[in-house]
Amino acid sequence: MYPILQLIVSCFLFSVLAALIKYNASFIHPTEQAFFRNLFGIFLLLPFFLRQNKLVNFKSNYRLLFLRGFFGGITMILLFYAYTLIPLSQAMAISFSTPLFIYFGGIFFLKENTDKQKTFYMLLGFVLTLVIIRPDLKLQIGSIFAIISSITHAIAGLIVKKLSETENVLTLMFSLVLIMTPITFLPSLYVWDTPSNFFVFFLLIIIATTATLGNFFWTKAISLTTLTNLMPFDFSKLIFATILGVIFFEEKIDLITILCGTGIIICNSFIAKNISDEQK
Repeated sequence: MYPILQLIVSCFLFSVLAALIKYNASFIHPTEQAFFRNLFGIFLLLPFFLRQNKLVNFKSNYRLLFLRGFFGGITMILLFYAYTLIPLSQAMAISFSTPLFIYFGGIFFLKENTDKQKTFYMLLGFVLTLVIIRPDLKLQIGSIFAIISSITHAIAGLIVKKLSETENVLTLMFSLVLIMTPITFLPSLYVWDTPSNFFVFFLLIIIATTATLGNFFWTKAISLTTLTNLMPFDFSKLIFATILGVIFFEEKIDLITILCGTGIIICNSFIAKNISDEQK
């Protein structure tokens, strides 16, 4: 029960994060928000990182760490931007496709085993993602950003699977924000607008803190139990995002997005269960 509660807390924090980014976009560009999120994240994680007995494993693959940070930076910029362009519930539902892309990439790049049942759920998840995007209607740039961020997030996730063989979670978290800071800083120069008052600066600190806490609770949850047990509760992120969108941004409740997003979570759960059964 405890890891499930931690996962739900992380889902709530990530939903609040999306709402904060959307609100703060009226003061500062999402790309610049991504930079400050990483910059402040360094100072938040540095004390815990330095307390480790071993800062970086001698087997560290610095090339992979950089690639993970590069794709993580792209993911963050695109996703932050998507939050400001489309309803929070839609952006959150599209993000659920990331595990599907990780599974797909694992087959082709890591030569992982597959079977007809897992492939069926993967394809069904892709179909549901397409329904959420609704390409038959006017395709919104925010939806494009969200789906591309899911792909780049999956690439980063595949790299993390390799890095986790030699690095602990705290090292991976700290190295991520350390590398993403300059990566997100360069594009933010083109839209740079120095925070005009303390309120905007305070919001940026809250965004970094919320994101860091969300990552912490998510990491703690998956360290205590399997993804199979946690995946069904990931749908709470969609519920929180929908509620926040309705209350603070007057977004309409989109039943298609909610139903398809729930369907993607179910597909992810079945895939995770099959993988877990194979590992027993």
